[in-house]
Amino acid sequence: MFVLGLLTYIVLRAFSAQAKVVTSFSECDEFFYKATEPRGMDQNGKKICQMLQYAGFYYATLYSVPQRIPLYSAYRFDPTCSNSAGRTNNWHIEPQISQPESRTEYMIFEKDSDVDIIKGKQAISSDYSDTGYDRGHLNPNSFQCDQGRTATFTLTNAAPMDACFNRVHWKSWESTLKSFLKTKLASDLSLATAYIVTGTVPDVNVRIPQREISKDPERVTVPSHIWTAVCYKHKLDGTKSFSFGYMGRNQPEGGIILMRISNLNKQLSGLYREFTKTHTQSIEIFDDCFADNELDEVEYVFQKLMNLPVNAVMNSVVENTYNTLKRAVSSDSVPKKKVKVTELIAKLAFDSLRIYSSMAEELKIFSKSVCLIIKARKSTTYSDLRKRDISSQATDAVECQLVPEKQTAADGSPCLSDPKCSSTCQCNTGGENKPCCSSPCLYQGTLNSYRCYSGQKRIACSPQYSLITVKGKRCLENHPCATYGYDYYWCKTGHGYIKDDWDYCSPPLWSSKAKNGKYCQINHACAKYDESQPWCYTDDGKENKCCISDDCYSAVNGKTCKSDHLCGYHGEKYLWCRTTDGKWDYCCTNCG
Repeated sequence: MFVLGLLTYIVLRAFSAQAKVVTSFSECDEFFYKATEPRGMDQNGKKICQMLQYAGFYYATLYSVPQRIPLYSAYRFDPTCSNSAGRTNNWHIEPQISQPESRTEYMIFEKDSDVDIIKGKQAISSDYSDTGYDRGHLNPNSFQCDQGRTATFTLTNAAPMDACFNRVHWKSWESTLKSFLKTKLASDLSLATAYIVTGTVPDVNVRIPQREISKDPERVTVPSHIWTAVCYKHKLDGTKSFSFGYMGRNQPEGGIILMRISNLNKQLSGLYREFTKTHTQSIEIFDDCFADNELDEVEYVFQKLMNLPVNAVMNSVVENTYNTLKRAVSSDSVPKKKVKVTELIAKLAFDSLRIYSSMAEELKIFSKSVCLIIKARKSTTYSDLRKRDISSQATDAVECQLVPEKQTAADGSPCLSDPKCSSTCQCNTGGENKPCCSSPCLYQGTLNSYRCYSGQKRIACSPQYSLITVKGKRCLENHPCATYGYDYYWCKTGHGYIKDDWDYCSPPLWSSKAKNGKYCQINHACAKYDESQPWCYTDDGKENKCCISDDCYSAVNGKTCKSDHLCGYHGEKYLWCRTTDGKWDYCCTNCG
């Protein structure tokens, strides 16, 4: 038994995550172009060579103790990595940052550490809880292979990223970069190396956790911007080498811009001057990485991302009308500005709720438009309820009408005048001033609800999403589904002599689930609907208690499973978990 225990210990140690705090990056300078680290950053930052014990280094990180975030991580792209980027909830921390005298030269699991000691000089996961910010990777786990992915799940490689920015915008740019580099390296027969640096710009005015949600607030600085710089070095032909970068504001709307490294250096220098209150800050990411070479291919790939083309299938009548309109407005035989398009009605059909919900978020962000649901059909296949894929016998599961997003209060009430914004935004809704959004109202998965910015403040909001009620009635065109100051979604369906007719709407919770493990119907998501507890109809027509999300933490009645007792059977014949109120309740997704 002793020998078995010793072997087990050795194996576990062999694959324990390591991170060595060093005085110089010379031990892991292979991740920097020309073995030269970026210049102009905080030289008092902690230099970390991220590694696994007995396996060498995986990337390098410069970590700011005062801000409790990394300033950058430097890494190389490996095209041999698979596309299945495994994720884990097992995050690590670095003992030597909080305890310089520690002889533990490797990461340890956060759950195995003394957080009261660790939190003195670095972030911990609870700093991110319920803040609306993700633990955003700088070195993406999808860019690494095997154990290298494990090494990216450390809080020294994570910074607070707005959930929408991280999951929609930054994710799209990461995916595009990965695809581009993989194709480029293949065409160059792997005779090149892609050096990448991803970093942050600390914002002195924004920190988490927010005061209203934590007894130990404002410990971690939220970056104002996230940036990436790429140096593609061909080993034999310098004309095939190039460099470029991109940077975006860490906000729901993103606004990521492609640029040359010289421009990125200039913008970062200006932002860091504002941050450090100095006039001499000068940042240089790479030591002259072919800055003057052409970027036509890069611009083409990323321009497509910024334009967000949609792969749509049109029937013959719609396609003919679309092509006719393009010809009419672009014909050389017609003088400019002599043709006016006075009305254009577009209806879109999606074969799954998953695709609709994803596209609806993108439309709000990039085109300031919404697609109001006008028809939702019950699924007729149960082979993949999570994706809500619809069989060929029941296509067009969701139909919606494309309209400009109207200026409303955060609860959906129409604004009767232009909103007034300072630190927050307010608009007149007819005798009452209500908060309104200055950014798109987007779903926040960590909160299972919708949020927007009202000036500088983040608030709850009601999205514009549907024109049909749970009973299939049509809402009035000027009164789509929203909360309108209540704790449920509803709309007016007609004008009455004494009072207007109204009905409940299905809330925009696209992944709500019943406690029998089945998904709620497309147009009957989990809600109370005038009952004392939330319920829904599932696709088999049955009524059941439900959870507002299909994640591992959601329980019925709006409760939350404890992090150490996620939803599962736990020896019973039904799904249940211990909840954060000290009791237990049914839940909806088996995570055991």
